[in-house]
Amino acid sequence: MLPADWSVLRQIKDKIDGIEKLALELKTLGDGVPVIERNVRSILGFTHVLKFGISDMFENEDAQGGPE
Repeated sequence: MLPADWSVLRQIKDKIDGIEKLALELKTLGDGVPVIERNVRSILGFTHVLKFGISDMFENEDAQGGPE
């Protein structure tokens, strides 16, 4: 993977982390509101899948001695 690609992947990871943080804030604010609780669970599920894919790329590159 090219160094410029790592910069983009880092930006993507940071955005996903931001989405997750905002979803957790919504969870706190919407505690007891079923529609918020349901949608936050979905958002957190999606962010988990996105994060999992990005984390795999970083781990694979680390195993090969690449940047992190």
